[in-house]
Amino acid sequence: MFFDWSLTDLKHSGNEWLHYTFSYRQDLRNDIDDLNCSLPTIMEFPNLMRQKSWIAIVVSSLVSMYLFVILALVCDDYLVPAMERLCYTLRMTYDVAGATFLAASTSAPELFVNFVGTFVTNGDIGLGTIVGSSVFNILVISGVCGIFTQPAKLDWWPVTRDTVWYLVAILSLTYVLWDSMVMWYEAFVLLLLYFAYVLQLFFDRRIQNLVRHEHAESELLDEDPMTREEEPLKKFRDHVWAKPQPESHFCQWTWWVIKYPAELILACTVPSARSIFFLSMCFAVLWISLISYLLAWFLTILGHNLNIPDAIMGLTVLAAGTSVPEVASSYIVSKKGYGSMAICNAIGSNTFDIFVCLGLPWLLNIIIDQHKILIDSTALTFTTAMLVTTAVILYFGLLATRFVMGKIVGWICVISYVLFLIIACTLEILLSRENKCDIEDPN
Repeated sequence: MFFDWSLTDLKHSGNEWLHYTFSYRQDLRNDIDDLNCSLPTIMEFPNLMRQKSWIAIVVSSLVSMYLFVILALVCDDYLVPAMERLCYTLRMTYDVAGATFLAASTSAPELFVNFVGTFVTNGDIGLGTIVGSSVFNILVISGVCGIFTQPAKLDWWPVTRDTVWYLVAILSLTYVLWDSMVMWYEAFVLLLLYFAYVLQLFFDRRIQNLVRHEHAESELLDEDPMTREEEPLKKFRDHVWAKPQPESHFCQWTWWVIKYPAELILACTVPSARSIFFLSMCFAVLWISLISYLLAWFLTILGHNLNIPDAIMGLTVLAAGTSVPEVASSYIVSKKGYGSMAICNAIGSNTFDIFVCLGLPWLLNIIIDQHKILIDSTALTFTTAMLVTTAVILYFGLLATRFVMGKIVGWICVISYVLFLIIACTLEILLSRENKCDIEDPN
């Protein structure tokens, strides 16, 4: 019964909906029309671990954690290096590269999670993940870069530019969610706004020349990822044969043993970024799409067993897990001294998340299914509006320190993130209107 995949017994009494799978979703929805409740999200996935038990909690937790490890590896070792080669080929500046291609590559998990949330679960786990990731990117990434790297002087122009666009994205999303419905033209406008953002970045250097006199050519991304000595791109044998040094600590060896199966599978299925980087990028995106589906599935199982709403799972666990690539990439470039690129990556990722990761799946779903998107969680509208506070905290914190990313700004951001999560989860619990059917109730 724990791993039951039966397609029979459609109208039996008792726990018959534990036997329903994909082909009978509509019949099941018709059967519960009179019960004044909605199906839990777990019913949209294959029939696995639907009965609540401690075994389901342990298994789903361990699988989810390992999926986060694979997600971090495929982004850090394949997708981000491929994007770095693309940005170098296009001779982009560090801040524009961080706000566009690097932001898009590190936001790929959020995009595919929202595709799953929109097309498969029809719930709020995708929206919650985007909102939670936005807060995580702004506050936690800034906190990590400020606390664990040397203080860095940031260029005020790119930070101000991306913060303004991020505020535009937040206000647009708040307006879209205000009536808890998403229309096709609202999703389309979100995509148009992102194209306007990219167009502004394309003319960014000309706009800068009109606004200010200083303009450093050294900001051009002039370091070839293929020839750099520090953190060179890995080859196939680097993924397969690399081991910790014999004198390495026990924890390093343990971590290597844990992640080696994932390293081996990825090395055998994804071309190295040192070869054809476009091919590496495509295979990495395929892996991210698969991992995103599995993550949404097993975290839904975990949330179902712990009675945690989808929106809260998205705001907390899934948001933090899918933001691992942003944390890693921003920390690396910040440690190298490119603080503006790190912050623009964090803020640009949020702009991409709202405009594209939400707008694109919503628009496609409305076009295909010919109906508007309904948002179940009322609290997410208020939580989205609260994102303005996170942008203001970061920007004015940098303004107060004359755009120096240091420990003071870092700790302010970390404390603000904790407070935001407490407020957001409290609102979600207090304002929740959804009545979920109890699939284990024989009545």
